[in-house]
Amino acid sequence: MNRSYDGVSDIAFEKRGDRTVLTNRYRSGNSRISAQIPTEDNTPLYFLVATGGGFVEGEKYYNLATLEKDAHAILTTQTPNYIYKCPNGKTTSQLNEIMVKENAFLEYYIDEVIPYEDAIYYQKTFADIKKGGSLILTDGLTAGWSKSDTPFLYNKVDLKTKILYDDELVFNDYLIVNPREDNMGELGLFEGYTNFNSVVIIDENFCTDWIKRSKEALDTKEFEGIYGITALEKYGFVLRILGRSNHNNLGIMWDFINFYREEIRGLKHLELRKNQR
Repeated sequence: MNRSYDGVSDIAFEKRGDRTVLTNRYRSGNSRISAQIPTEDNTPLYFLVATGGGFVEGEKYYNLATLEKDAHAILTTQTPNYIYKCPNGKTTSQLNEIMVKENAFLEYYIDEVIPYEDAIYYQKTFADIKKGGSLILTDGLTAGWSKSDTPFLYNKVDLKTKILYDDELVFNDYLIVNPREDNMGELGLFEGYTNFNSVVIIDENFCTDWIKRSKEALDTKEFEGIYGITALEKYGFVLRILGRSNHNNLGIMWDFINFYREEIRGLKHLELRKNQR
């Protein structure tokens, strides 16, 4: 494994009989992988842990997740990604690579990024999904943290996500947030809100009726903010949320995820966080 990374996690699963089993769990540096957590569906669930409590200036992290044919697993970060100050102008970075083989299903719940004052962060997530494979992928970004509680005092955050399905590009998103140069309150940026979250679902069986049904479910919930659900050109849909608190956003995000899991996939309700609703 490349020694240039300050933390590495490499986890893999395969289907054996009627169960998905762990076949590889490698970690090095500041990265840890939890023991398996039980779920109501008996789906393997693991937490990816950064031992330092946050990412220090200039650190680099690498995470690889591989699901072999027909496997189903759940991965999530343990806490939000805290990005500490970068007073020397060095970028902190993280690379996530996801490999989902034929008819496998990965749920990958990445918590939101919380940049400290003067933080500089680059995150790239790449997913390669083979025919029949499915993916739920989350992400998010906040107004950050500072001693004065003033929002958006970080330097710059880049969040890049690229997803291939059956070797075809189906999702290519690049969020660049540069508070030093842009007014975060403007239309197309945070628009007066402080928390952004997104959920991308890739499923070759997607149909636009799923959007209608999910909107009907979400419209019954109390929410202070704005959200939109849109179809990709092929094989999936995406939820984007702007709100005033992490708790507020997570409620809508998890209602959307559990709509898909329960109504579309026939799975049981999933609750990873006590504060998700």
